[in-house]
Amino acid sequence: CELIFFTYINLKKKKGNQVEDGCYESSVSKEKQDSDRPIRLKTDKCGRPLLETPADLQNLMALRKTKRERKRVVRTDKKAPPPPSTPYYVDEEDFFKACDEQQMLVIDRYLSIGGDVNALDTFERTGLQRACSKGHTEVVSKLLEAGANVHNRDKLWSTCLHTACRGGSLSVLKLLLNHGADITATDKLDSTPLHVSVRVGHYELAEHLIQCGAEVNTQDKEGDTPLHDAARLNKHKVIQLLLQHGANTDTKNQDGLCPLDGVLEWQNEAKTLLTEQNDRK
Repeated sequence: CELIFFTYINLKKKKGNQVEDGCYESSVSKEKQDSDRPIRLKTDKCGRPLLETPADLQNLMALRKTKRERKRVVRTDKKAPPPPSTPYYVDEEDFFKACDEQQMLVIDRYLSIGGDVNALDTFERTGLQRACSKGHTEVVSKLLEAGANVHNRDKLWSTCLHTACRGGSLSVLKLLLNHGADITATDKLDSTPLHVSVRVGHYELAEHLIQCGAEVNTQDKEGDTPLHDAARLNKHKVIQLLLQHGANTDTKNQDGLCPLDGVLEWQNEAKTLLTEQNDRK
């Protein structure tokens, strides 16, 4: 009976890991898609929405739904949470969960019993990479002090710098760079940490990477530079940052398109920035 019970627990953990890994891979693969593009409405000179097509009406409904969701207030229980308890035995799964949820006592216990700080989950991520993706500065600092490897690559070849850029914590990014993380590392899409920070819209991280020497004109597997991504996603503040640091507006990707070619008709601010830059040449 005991053997059957432990077999059931292991199968349950394995199934949970497969679901989690699938979500991780899916979210990374969607970074270059247009799903994050902001909802825009056509307006007249007075700023009133124009509903000329069914698509315009659909965009208006989607925008109103988004605003309603943002206004929702989640009521939380005011009761004080119970004091955290530290289990006597902590395995790798407990350690990974603790890195995700910033459970410092569990992490301390795992390390104190000789747990491997560089253990890998089923997607070949370390606890450090998982903590970076959540922006847990205290956890990252603890793991780095314990000898965590800043150069490990997961199944998508992402390093902790890539995951930190997705997590959006500037303090985590600085910690990693201070511990020798490779700013030029590329994943399976040949994307650098700068590519990732631009795609997910973390301006401060992109700015810090550039200040630390990140190459602004590097191209990924599709030939896109960070400027291609910023223009496509209408991130005009990031476009301005990249142009100020020497981003090339003439670089063409594998489809023969330069950054300006990826700007749509309604992206007026992005178009203006790129056009003015071209006129200066």
